[in-house]
Amino acid sequence: MNEKSRVDLSRYVSNLDRNVYTIFNLPEEVIAVIFAYVSRSPASFRDNLRKLLEDEELAVDMNSGSIATAFSEKAARFHEKWVVGYGHSSVAEHAVAHIGIERISRLASAELELANSFNSFTEYSQRYQRPRRGDVYVPPELDEVPELKSLFLSLNEEAFDVYERLMTGLTNHLEKTEKRGENETERAWRLRLEKIAFEDARYVLTLATLTNLGMTGNGRALRDTLVRLLSSPHEECRRLAREMEREISRVIPTLLKYVNPNEYLTETRDSLKNRLSRFRKEEPVREKGPSARFTFLPDYEDCLTELATHLLVREASLSWEEAARVSAGLAPEEKEQIAEEALSRLRFFDNPLDELHHLTYRMEMKISEANWHQLLRHNRRTHFSFSEPVIRFGYTVPPHIREAGLEEPFCAFIARAEDVYRRLEAWNPLIARYAVTNAHHRQVTASATLWELYHLINLRTSPEAQWDIRETFEQLHRRLRKAHPVLARFAKRRSG
Repeated sequence: MNEKSRVDLSRYVSNLDRNVYTIFNLPEEVIAVIFAYVSRSPASFRDNLRKLLEDEELAVDMNSGSIATAFSEKAARFHEKWVVGYGHSSVAEHAVAHIGIERISRLASAELELANSFNSFTEYSQRYQRPRRGDVYVPPELDEVPELKSLFLSLNEEAFDVYERLMTGLTNHLEKTEKRGENETERAWRLRLEKIAFEDARYVLTLATLTNLGMTGNGRALRDTLVRLLSSPHEECRRLAREMEREISRVIPTLLKYVNPNEYLTETRDSLKNRLSRFRKEEPVREKGPSARFTFLPDYEDCLTELATHLLVREASLSWEEAARVSAGLAPEEKEQIAEEALSRLRFFDNPLDELHHLTYRMEMKISEANWHQLLRHNRRTHFSFSEPVIRFGYTVPPHIREAGLEEPFCAFIARAEDVYRRLEAWNPLIARYAVTNAHHRQVTASATLWELYHLINLRTSPEAQWDIRETFEQLHRRLRKAHPVLARFAKRRSG
């Protein structure tokens, strides 16, 4: 037995004799190779790992038990052949990277979070933390026009001045109107008031404000994310993609080979913009607050029939034809009873049955950028189309700002931001987007299944939800309950 065969496998797997185990202390790409081998080898993951260790491809340090090299040549060759060469991208899903990303604009963070739905994020929250003066992204293109750069910088300085004024005014107002709870300490009460003030004062901050986030993704999702960012019209996003590529490649190098802008995305975007720009409108559509409605509500009885059909397939082992025939013959009241049976036992932390995925709805919303950033982070399977950041759809004035008598300075600053936006837009529309505030509305259209609506309504109408996004989903829930009473009855489960 040679020395290499005496490798202690327990240094890389959590147990040697059970059917479930974890694999660790290996480069991510090597783990991906081990998992990928299972489709072409009858051996277990542990046996494949032992084989890799024994053929001297991984350069194991026998004293420390660690991998001596950043990644294995064997892993690289495998991924070159199967992922890069033959397009078997699922292999890449077994390699994972965790990335810290700091000091990017709120505009760029939204593009990043929308680039691929398989990534996971935790972002700096303006609802809980006070931003620092000067923490804004300044597009380098502004160096070409010093006058506009000065205008942009002064806008963001003024935004922070107004933010501070709102914080002071809101805190004074809340001290008079928000009473301490019976068992609430002075410190807890003060922190609660500060959180409310943070939530509302941040609406004057621009999309140039810097943020930090943590991100986790598998190799396939990360590669697709980088392609989307490299295809962005924003220089900040393209630069971010190359910085991410450099750092992620330290963990999963081969899987990110040949990451380039996607010509289909860039050329199609430009072509569509040219073709459709003649329909562009500048006149304002002034919304006073978040608005949300359904643009497509399927027929109620059709939904009940569809749901009953799929439940019969699942629970009665009928063919689809048999199930459809049975459900079509049921009285509407009986179909409602079946739906109620399927949904009535849901608790606030449960997900509904998967059969709700067969029922699809479409919505449109005009919601603040602050609201939009929450929505895009916490949706599960909603598909969005959305406008660029603009000023024509109006803006939201937080209710506490109105109640505190602070609406005048708030609206005066919004008018100032819109003036800067127009001046920047005349020079470079892409740069103008950074002058849009958190209060300004974005047009969003969305398609979601009833399963996803249950998730969003349950989460976003709870007492803990931020007031802006809560009002959005209260509007949708009211409309859904009126049109589809039994199907909507159990969506809202966290209101106490």
